[in-house]
Amino acid sequence: MPKGVFGTYHPAVCMLFFLGAICLSFCSMQPVYVAITLIASILYFAYLRGIRRVGKMLLMFIPLLLFIALLNSLFNSYGATVIWEWEFISISLEGCAYGLAIGGMLAAVLMWFACYNEVMTEDKFTYLFGFVAPTLSLVVSMVSRWVPRMASRGRNIFEAQESLIGAYDTSKGGLTKRGVRMATVLAGLGMEDSIQTSDSMRARGYGTNKRTSYARYSWHARERVALVAIIVLIAVNAVLMYLGTASFEYYPRIDAITWWWGYVTYPILLLMPLILEVEQVVRKLQKGGRTPTLSPAMQALYTRPNTDAINRVPTPEAAASE
Repeated sequence: MPKGVFGTYHPAVCMLFFLGAICLSFCSMQPVYVAITLIASILYFAYLRGIRRVGKMLLMFIPLLLFIALLNSLFNSYGATVIWEWEFISISLEGCAYGLAIGGMLAAVLMWFACYNEVMTEDKFTYLFGFVAPTLSLVVSMVSRWVPRMASRGRNIFEAQESLIGAYDTSKGGLTKRGVRMATVLAGLGMEDSIQTSDSMRARGYGTNKRTSYARYSWHARERVALVAIIVLIAVNAVLMYLGTASFEYYPRIDAITWWWGYVTYPILLLMPLILEVEQVVRKLQKGGRTPTLSPAMQALYTRPNTDAINRVPTPEAAASE
């Protein structure tokens, strides 16, 4: 089931948007661009999965940001602004800022991939690449399905063993034995699933004729408009990003951040799915303000009978009074 309005668009439009967002996120290390792509990806993922899931993701990303910033500042001492120094080790402000930019860029890309997994389902990927590279698309879709299934089965096996065995040995040998047992069960289940999948594919005639797609997507006016808008915005942002941030340097001192037109066009591109959601909500509110007029025949058809009066049985006192 598609999540949000953008998930109902043609798979080519969604694929182009995520390719543009991920590639542009890789292309710039300027702090404003990194902050824009990180905030946009967090907002979109929060819309798709909720605030609680975003909080869990941020709990993983914040230590990653700090670790990359510290690691870069320890091994890169070219900055002019020294914060802390001990013997031959020095930590500079420029090194920390560059490490934070790298970590923010990496976190934004990972967040965009998480949004991609929510919107671009297996059937959409197969629909796009099933005719061009049928074997590759089949392998990618099967692997993307197999990994979460094995993870879910591993949790189920762990819970079953814990309920059957109870308290288990927490030593290294006990944990190793437990892991080997779980891996053996998962390997058996995986081989059994592969045999069933091959039998099912053979029974359905895989490879005997031209590949078909289960889901059918058609191009409408909104898809064409969105496709043109995404292409134009990607091209404009690529040019503005190159012109505005190519000369930005972290070393030996951080360059001053000045106003640039890319700070306006870049959020428009990255927030396009949320803009479409807001537009859909506004349309629903406008339609909700109008009350549809029904003909007398339709009103009589939709009027529910008073079943309480029909099914009511008179009491003896009421019957005597009548």
